[in-house]
Amino acid sequence: MAQTIGFVVETGSDGRATVVAEKGQGCGSCSTASHCHGGRAARTEKTPVFNPIGATVGDRVTLTVASGALLARMAVLYLVPVFGMLAGAFTGAFMDGGVDGTDSGHSIAFGLAGFVLGFALSIAVSRIWSAARPVTPVITRIVNTRSASSSIGPSAGSGCGAK
Repeated sequence: MAQTIGFVVETGSDGRATVVAEKGQGCGSCSTASHCHGGRAARTEKTPVFNPIGATVGDRVTLTVASGALLARMAVLYLVPVFGMLAGAFTGAFMDGGVDGTDSGHSIAFGLAGFVLGFALSIAVSRIWSAARPVTPVITRIVNTRSASSSIGPSAGSGCGAK
């Protein structure tokens, strides 16, 4: 399970909340964290979440996302283009009369075309999948309540709220 810490900045009556989470906590070891979330290099991210435990505004909470949902989406984004490239390369090789290595022009061209088509297919599947079944984090634990964290709440440096 992927987890990070954030502050509740808004709650709704429908069991949802809005949380400001620092990206560095969950992505600290990733070298591409600054390119995440559509290329925005913000230090914090305002995220809609499920709030089954009833956290209130100002609470410091733990957010959890099921690893299986993330892994399945990453597999589509990474593996479909690779399989497209391999299928294209083998198709090109067999068009040249076999995989003997004498002429690789078709293999390279078809491999590149297969990669591009696989990438386009993976983006389309990802967008459809995200619209139909979005991955929404869940508040799984209240770390500090508002009264216990009043001096370190969201207005103490994360740019949210005002004192």
